[in-house]
Amino acid sequence: MASVKTKVEKDTTERWLLTYADLMNLLLILFILLYTMANIDSEKYQQVASSLRHAFGNYTAENVIGSNGGSLSILDLGGALDPETVVPANAEKQQMEAVQNEVQNLVQELGLTGEVTVATQERGIYISIGEQVLFKSGSADLDETARSDIIKIGREILAKMPDKQMRVEGHTDNIPIKNARFPDNQELSTARANNVWRILVNGAGIDPKKISATGYGEYRPLVANDTEEHRKQNRRVDIVILREIYDVTEPGTESAG
Repeated sequence: MASVKTKVEKDTTERWLLTYADLMNLLLILFILLYTMANIDSEKYQQVASSLRHAFGNYTAENVIGSNGGSLSILDLGGALDPETVVPANAEKQQMEAVQNEVQNLVQELGLTGEVTVATQERGIYISIGEQVLFKSGSADLDETARSDIIKIGREILAKMPDKQMRVEGHTDNIPIKNARFPDNQELSTARANNVWRILVNGAGIDPKKISATGYGEYRPLVANDTEEHRKQNRRVDIVILREIYDVTEPGTESAG
């Protein structure tokens, strides 16, 4: 007599529990990842504090990212980018605009309109002084009138901005120069920038740690050197009042700030 095999039925009534358990595991992993991503090592955060400080003007890093120790949550930074926290950056913009107006008024007072131009560019405020105001052709020596004008700009404008870094930058046209004193335009532009720097430091009392000088020769023209009028525009000395974000490019400013 042949044996009859009994068919075993599998119980599938609670199979949904396996699917549910898998789903719960995936959700748990997801929340662990989200929690990990939402908590940032405070030590690493401090590394970007200086950059944030410059981006928000004189705002301290603690005000931007918090300083209560431990890990910092990205969610806690929700208010860090509110308009109110950008006030220092706006304050710098307003300060620069006010300074530009002061310089323009002083230029008019000195009767140098057309010879000295004032403009706000990406790096800051440019006070561009034409060669004819400062020097004789091929010379780096300033006459007494030029000295007086530079000192007045220094005392009445630059000295009132002790928190700003400044640059004195000399420029020439592309006509070659070679004499007993200057072998080329690079030497001439550097000597001119250095002489203006000395007057601002020694005559106007500008902190030498806050101002530096360099020469660019013919290599940063405002316009093409294709006419005498254009070459005249390129022969200049620029006094640049730097925006705070560009202070980091100046040697020693990070440790001093």
